[in-house]
Amino acid sequence: MTLSLILGDWLIIAAIIIGCYALFLLPLQNSEVWRRRGVTTWGPLPLLIFFRTTRGLDLLNRLSRPKRLWRLLATAGVPLVVLGMFCFLSVLLLISYLMIQSPPEPSNYNAPRNILLIPGLNEYIPFVWGWIALFVTMVVHEFAHGILARVEGVRVKSMGIVTLLFAPVAAFVEPDEEELFGSPEKAPAVKRGARIRILSAGVVSNFAVAAIAMALFFGPVIGSITPLERVVVADVQSSSFGEEAGFQRNMVLAQVNGMEADNLTWLYRSLSQGSAEMRVLQDNKFREMALKGQPSRGIMVVSVFQDSPAAEAGLPPRSVISAIDGVPIAGLGEFRSYMNGTLAGQNITVATSKGIYQIRLTSKPGGYGFIGIGISGDAVYMGGVTFQQAPSGQVLSLLKAVPSSGIGGFLYLLSLPFSGISGFSEKGFPGFSGWITDVFQPAGWAGLLGNKFFWIANLLLWVGWVNLYAGLFNCLPAVPLDGGHIFRDLIQAALERVVSAKEAERITRTVVALLAWLILTSLIITVVAPFTRSFAL
Repeated sequence: MTLSLILGDWLIIAAIIIGCYALFLLPLQNSEVWRRRGVTTWGPLPLLIFFRTTRGLDLLNRLSRPKRLWRLLATAGVPLVVLGMFCFLSVLLLISYLMIQSPPEPSNYNAPRNILLIPGLNEYIPFVWGWIALFVTMVVHEFAHGILARVEGVRVKSMGIVTLLFAPVAAFVEPDEEELFGSPEKAPAVKRGARIRILSAGVVSNFAVAAIAMALFFGPVIGSITPLERVVVADVQSSSFGEEAGFQRNMVLAQVNGMEADNLTWLYRSLSQGSAEMRVLQDNKFREMALKGQPSRGIMVVSVFQDSPAAEAGLPPRSVISAIDGVPIAGLGEFRSYMNGTLAGQNITVATSKGIYQIRLTSKPGGYGFIGIGISGDAVYMGGVTFQQAPSGQVLSLLKAVPSSGIGGFLYLLSLPFSGISGFSEKGFPGFSGWITDVFQPAGWAGLLGNKFFWIANLLLWVGWVNLYAGLFNCLPAVPLDGGHIFRDLIQAALERVVSAKEAERITRTVVALLAWLILTSLIITVVAPFTRSFAL
């Protein structure tokens, strides 16, 4: 069955499910009975359900009593919101420009499903931790709006959640919009400064939660995790003995021929007879497996640079280089030593696990020959299976360095769930879960919790990351996002100093509309550009 037919079947099934769901909700669409109970739907096709309640409003009133404290915190957070507004807008526009200039190839990274940060839909965000983090983010954001609304004397009509199909996708606190923004017949009940504080409160609270969670994650949590010496399956060649035997990527090697296997040197010696009985760990379960073949040592190629000598010769990624011009390449040291003795224009013969390739080198800084490959480190290859040492220590060092890396570390943190860690988890970094927990262990006080300590690590990582990303996204100066309303008030306040209030309002509407159009266009480009080359300049 072709991919298009499979996709078509799923689209038909999805359409049927959504259609039945919408028909099921039709009786709620204009029902006064359900409206009085706080249940309403939205849109001509009722897919969104709003569940409203007035319970909990007393809690908002109690929480809002230290009014001076909340006003002080919200006022102090406004500059942070403005900074986030312009920084995230700059990042979005830069990404759009780069995509127009050189559209990337379609991949999992830029698939439409992965643009939305919805756990279960986005394959890079773990379902359980993602939904917990999203729930915390929504509750914190909306409660902050509600508390500041009461601090500034704005009535809160209700609070509740929104569901799409059967999934909760948002929480909300519903201030009286007429009191907050005014109407053609009535002026708002609050001044502009108070309204900005109310609108900023959600973003500020998300940033505060993100800061606390990340401080705990990169501080005592990472400091209580130690690396383990483990060998893992880095790759399995298609149609090989290893694939038929059931080997899969990220299996952790526990024993070879009844002996513990924790380094590549020992593993290579153990495989010298051409066959081995192995015990591997996968999904916290041990499996007994056999492997046959001629073992070899080398370096693993994880990527081949576009238009490089290696690419022109057809050298494939995920292959293991074992010799160059007949000289054994047992590891990175031998590879670097040999390549440092080559020159531009030199022809070399590269022996790999996937064949032999003739490559004509080009030049690189220093005058050495340039081959054009990305390397993940030493490797042992046998029967179609590539083994590598898990770089657990390097990964911990990299994570510990993030807080002190300035803007670079901040941008790396934002991309971490998608980009992963080179040579460790190129398909994204899910946190400390799955096979990753087999190459680390809690130490010190955390050792008392065993592997349950990784639950704390994942909770803090994803609560911090989702709050940070949600806060930045809400900073974007586009209505109906919080940033859009804040930007409108700030621009209008600045314009009223040089032109009349009526003229300032007219110019503000135009600027806000243009900026919203620019942001929407940029978001569309990030989705569409990878699937067309017509944008390329």
